[in-house]
Amino acid sequence: MSSMLSKAQEAFQPRYLGLIGMVALAWAFMTLFRYDSYGIEEAAAIDLLINWSIIHQIASPVALFGVPDLRAIFFVPLDLYWAGSLPADKVYTLFTLLGTALLLYRWGERKFGGEPSMMATALLLLAPITLMQTDAIGAGVFMLFCLAMAGWLNDAIHESGTLMPSWYFLLLLITGMAVSMHPMGLAIPLVLGWQWLRDREQKKKGTRLMIGIAIVTALMVFVRWGWNGMDVAAGNPLTILADSILGSPLLHEPAWGIGLIIADVLLIAVGMHLYRRNMDSLTLMFIAASLIGSLHADHAWTLIAWATTLYLGLPLLIEVNERYGWRGLAGQRGLLLVMVVLIATVSMLNTRALGSISKQHLKNDTDIVISVLEREAADTNREFVAASQWPARTLLATKRDVLPLPPAMEDTELFKTNIAGLTHFAFDPKLPAMHALARNAAALSDELETIALLPGGVVLKVRKHPQLPEK
Repeated sequence: MSSMLSKAQEAFQPRYLGLIGMVALAWAFMTLFRYDSYGIEEAAAIDLLINWSIIHQIASPVALFGVPDLRAIFFVPLDLYWAGSLPADKVYTLFTLLGTALLLYRWGERKFGGEPSMMATALLLLAPITLMQTDAIGAGVFMLFCLAMAGWLNDAIHESGTLMPSWYFLLLLITGMAVSMHPMGLAIPLVLGWQWLRDREQKKKGTRLMIGIAIVTALMVFVRWGWNGMDVAAGNPLTILADSILGSPLLHEPAWGIGLIIADVLLIAVGMHLYRRNMDSLTLMFIAASLIGSLHADHAWTLIAWATTLYLGLPLLIEVNERYGWRGLAGQRGLLLVMVVLIATVSMLNTRALGSISKQHLKNDTDIVISVLEREAADTNREFVAASQWPARTLLATKRDVLPLPPAMEDTELFKTNIAGLTHFAFDPKLPAMHALARNAAALSDELETIALLPGGVVLKVRKHPQLPEK
């Protein structure tokens, strides 16, 4: 009997429990997703719409929305079979997340040991910000993938005996994808350039790699100048950092205190690893991405900052617990277990609460503005050609013709001529970039009527003037 149990234990290895846990987590994520056309990042919506237009071979104004980021290439295999399906895109993003989690676990296991890596991976997958970014097909999930892959590819190129291994071209693609999505992507070329400059033994290989990465980075920055389609940065980075464990801001009040605690832990972890001269590629990329992303604090940055806090902070917490604790399990792991259980409990409760967003059809300020256009577009017998500050998200919601906003002009009559044919406008007049357009709209108050004035923006509709009887 004992031999049978030992054989069963050998056959049923611990990693199988991890895979079973990921399957259960995937099922939970899919039950908590929202399955309407809201909550998608603007840049992700542009990528999806361009792919769908190409696959279905239909003319679409989406080409006018701006240059897409390289997530569009990542979605090509999916859109060949499930073009037009938002749930399929969310599941695809979920699979990307789970694969990235396995990569990060293996990296953490080699770097810090299995215990902190397992805890960090579990807490990352349970965090509300992880579900939020997956549900939004967000840049944070794909940035996490790019960072993990870039670290692994860089090590593979270092170990390769050839001058230009095949991994070289894949690393260039990953770098371009990261830089095109978010300013945090600049962490990859900065870290790789600094590391290869210090490598005197492989100077020729490093020179070729740095030239390729510099060309790709410059091209992506030039093409995506301004990173069109990114979420608006939070006014206070601490409040959005608190969303990593508190969940959607639709469900809680701003809590900068929690964000301050997370930021302090993050800075301590970053400072300790830099003080110890931890020059591992992925560690430095995590640190650089967290610092660069803080200049544009959005939920994509929050996911990267939370992952950095977990993977770099938990090994330090274990070290502190072992150094100052007493003998026995409670002494050696007491503080660690209390912190992990506390974070896991808060994360799971707030992740579960995200399901109420879909059930109650909650929307953020921008989506509420877009929903007004959706109601206006519901009558397909009426003419509808809208100009929106968020054209891709508006097109997904209305499924009608949507164009980007026209440029503001000093000549009111010329502006009136340029907007001929449009029926609706939607934008946020509080933004400095929209002040000139708001003045143009105000000058045409006899032509445009305000049908919605909301915290997230305004919706204007072209007035229908009665036609004069023919003489």
